[in-house]
Amino acid sequence: QSEIPGSPIFVMKMASHARHLEVQLLADQHGDAIALSGRDCSVQRRHQKIIEEGPAVAARPEVFKKMEQAAVSLAKTVGYANAGTVEYLFLEETEEFAFLELNPRLQVEHPVTENILQLNLPACQLMVAMGIPLHRIGDIRKMYGRHPRGRDTIDYAFAERVSYPHHCIAVRVTAENPEAGFQPT
Repeated sequence: QSEIPGSPIFVMKMASHARHLEVQLLADQHGDAIALSGRDCSVQRRHQKIIEEGPAVAARPEVFKKMEQAAVSLAKTVGYANAGTVEYLFLEETEEFAFLELNPRLQVEHPVTENILQLNLPACQLMVAMGIPLHRIGDIRKMYGRHPRGRDTIDYAFAERVSYPHHCIAVRVTAENPEAGFQPT
């Protein structure tokens, strides 16, 4: 709950039955930001994500929508412009979530989002870096049922997205040496 002044010891509430959920973001230099999709990266070993699943199904859709809205709000508040990932600790029993961090880059698990939405996230990131507004990026336009080469703006707060029936699970293969205390090889 709070740090003990002058001490490296602090007290925290135990988070049992917690999940590590993420929201993939894309934000442009013109003030627009959108949540693309979510991932569940709860299976980890030695601080490395071993299994990434998307979309995240641990949280009810209404709760995950709030996570997405919080991620978009964060991006807009700080003037973020890039692809990025907002990570949350999600408590299953209470359906509460807490901000962990914003990773200002594509993460190794970004292909999960690409497979769900059928888009090229590095290409979208490059277009954002070139100053192209989100509403002019073909893959983003298709997510909102628009012609990929159209020029009309999109009000992301109210626009309906196309439903994507895809699901993706990515698994990382790791190697450890049992004779060296299971250190990575």
